[in-house]
Amino acid sequence: MLPSMSSAFTVVAKAGGSAEGAENTCEAIAAALTAPPPPWAQLAIEVDLRLSADDKLVALHDATLERTTNGVGSVRELPLVRLRELHAGPGKERIPRFEEVSELVGEHDLVIDLHDRDVAAVEALLRARERLPLAARQRMILASEHEGIVQAARRLDPGLRSAASPREAWRKLLLGRLHLERWAPRGHTWMVPVRHRGIEVVTQRFAESARHVGDEVWAYVVDEAPETERLRRLGATGCFTTRPRALCTGLSSPAAAR
Repeated sequence: MLPSMSSAFTVVAKAGGSAEGAENTCEAIAAALTAPPPPWAQLAIEVDLRLSADDKLVALHDATLERTTNGVGSVRELPLVRLRELHAGPGKERIPRFEEVSELVGEHDLVIDLHDRDVAAVEALLRARERLPLAARQRMILASEHEGIVQAARRLDPGLRSAASPREAWRKLLLGRLHLERWAPRGHTWMVPVRHRGIEVVTQRFAESARHVGDEVWAYVVDEAPETERLRRLGATGCFTTRPRALCTGLSSPAAAR
């Protein structure tokens, strides 16, 4: 696991900024990239990926097409050429390929959330990643809710930056409550909810123990400037937001600076 490339606070546009544009579309990402972060922050983009029938990666969250496209059925059962005939969002944009997303994101960090359980998705991502310039490969961070996907990615490419798996996050949280942080996993970006089932996850203790070993803590989902500032004071080093332009504008305002 490589360390973060910057010590700046990272504002991550979740699914490209899903409250300000159609989720996981190039249109939304392009709009998010116009967000004006304050001097102490930087912008990153998060995109959800799914695997097609011919093992190509496309920017979609759901396993099925109905919610976010004009198609029907399973993403995994259609080849790329058929998926590219469909529209994503009201702007009738074609479903983006991973390569389009990576090129558009440019010099910003790119969080890839793999939603398939199939290790073939990891293999497809690593093949696509190898075709990218070195700087783009270093800016990519893998995340997944599936333990097997995270572990497979680390095994197949130890140089790929990765988020902690849900199991690792729970272990760190529980060990922290027992004052046994020294036994917690390390070497990851901790992408965790602010709170879960009534339990405060992003506490000062959680954040400080992560930063003590050089790890980042990125909280989700945060759409308001005051909450972002509160988390930053606790020691969080980033947050996911569905409203990157609105949040960055709020963080840059004189009221937020006080």
